[in-house]
Amino acid sequence: MPEPISGKLLVASPYLNDPNFLRSVLLIVNHGSEGAFGLSLNRPTEQRLSEVLEMSMPMTPARADDYIFEGGPVEGPLLALHDLPDLGAPVVGHDGKTWITGDEDHLRMLLTRIDASVRFIAHYSGWGPGQLDAELSAGGWMVLDALPEIVFGHHDHIWETAVKQCGLDVIASLSPGVTTSDPSMN
Repeated sequence: MPEPISGKLLVASPYLNDPNFLRSVLLIVNHGSEGAFGLSLNRPTEQRLSEVLEMSMPMTPARADDYIFEGGPVEGPLLALHDLPDLGAPVVGHDGKTWITGDEDHLRMLLTRIDASVRFIAHYSGWGPGQLDAELSAGGWMVLDALPEIVFGHHDHIWETAVKQCGLDVIASLSPGVTTSDPSMN
């Protein structure tokens, strides 16, 4: 089995034509010999949090109008990816920068935390043993470090930002020490 990519991003190749993943960026929460579990970061639904959570709070939470994102084609619970340490479980391999929780009390707490980066996600993406490895070998996905500016970036720009970063990573691997921040140097 190739090296696990837990805590990394999967960036859909421009050649990936599966409608479930077209121009998607997924955070891989867990990847091992038993399969993989990930969450799409850039597929907002029309649903807002206020529409699906029963609010038993005395006031409307700050994030009540946040979109719920579709994490993939598999039915699953409402989860939150966020950057508040020790609230839920850390995403393995991601240096404690991103945490995941589905605990109702945690979700309610995150509704009020405007100081945190949070993405609420329903459903998930799953792969059986060896399935994701085969898709990676076939070139369906590019792998990228899970930079917070991508994980919590605006959904309209996540895929483009990730693809550009993949290109910068390729250039850096071919020419170590060369920076590419000035396009006039090409």
